[in-house]
Amino acid sequence: MGHVFALYRPGATIADASRVTGGAPMTFKLPDERYGLAFVFRLYDRVSYALVMRISRPVNPLDVVQTP
Repeated sequence: MGHVFALYRPGATIADASRVTGGAPMTFKLPDERYGLAFVFRLYDRVSYALVMRISRPVNPLDVVQTP
């Protein structure tokens, strides 16, 4: 209880048409994008509740949660 976590959206994978390997363009993964913070305020055995703060985009399933 009381921990703050940063919310990240996984970075997109893009193709670089200027660099071709084996007939296909090389791909690069962009870094994860931080878009908000979450504050954990209640803990139970199987679930925890967090207050989502300072977001710039909606929270989606499979977004990454890490310490800021």
